[in-house]
Amino acid sequence: MPSCYLQIYENLKDIEDKDYWKEYIDFYEDYWGGPTSPYGVWFGNEYSVFQDTLSDFLSVEKKDLKECLFIKDNEDYYVCPNGIKKGDSPYSFLVNNVIPLHWFFLFAENQKKVFKTHWGFGAIHYTSNINSATKMIDDFIPLKEKVANENENLYNFISAIIDDMAHIQNWFKHFSKKSKVILNYGDLLISFPPNTLDKEDSVKIITDFKYTLSKQQYSEALSLIEFLINRWSKIEFANQKDITKSTN
Repeated sequence: MPSCYLQIYENLKDIEDKDYWKEYIDFYEDYWGGPTSPYGVWFGNEYSVFQDTLSDFLSVEKKDLKECLFIKDNEDYYVCPNGIKKGDSPYSFLVNNVIPLHWFFLFAENQKKVFKTHWGFGAIHYTSNINSATKMIDDFIPLKEKVANENENLYNFISAIIDDMAHIQNWFKHFSKKSKVILNYGDLLISFPPNTLDKEDSVKIITDFKYTLSKQQYSEALSLIEFLINRWSKIEFANQKDITKSTN
């Protein structure tokens, strides 16, 4: 099922059980020759064999293994544990078929990367950090009151977006402000032409949306957000049609 992720990667220096995760990372890099791939593809019984070998290396029962995704930035490692929560907060949110539009508000256009392989797999990653993403939210919130008496539909859209952003802000509070925030959603476009990943510009549309709001161009702003909602409604419908076909 096509899905998207919004994930927190904490610096290895800040994370709980750092000794365990350091051993995990060392083993993973020796086993695969590098950090976890952005494609995240396992073939055949590769994953099961990896877990068996990892279990022996760590002297941990296979059922008790903790695993993670990790990335390396310069000399620092950043870790996103799988299925592990920090307090009551998950490291990762997953949504099927469609993307929550307020996630686009956390990123800038120049933070986009597109990954592709010759097997046909691909992904879109936007990478920021909690400090920067929080600033994006804080800069957007004041625009709400300027719209209050200008355009009711636009005001309602912005109110809903800000309510959703409040949940993100509360989530961020559980992690170091220097932690990385990664959005991965190329999988949602899997039924579209391969060049879709390069042309997908939802974050740019959000940038334009915020610009028109700042210039008090409320009709243009409403058109942009309605266009984006319509786009992703169509993508969600297309993904659900593909799922229905595959199960019949």
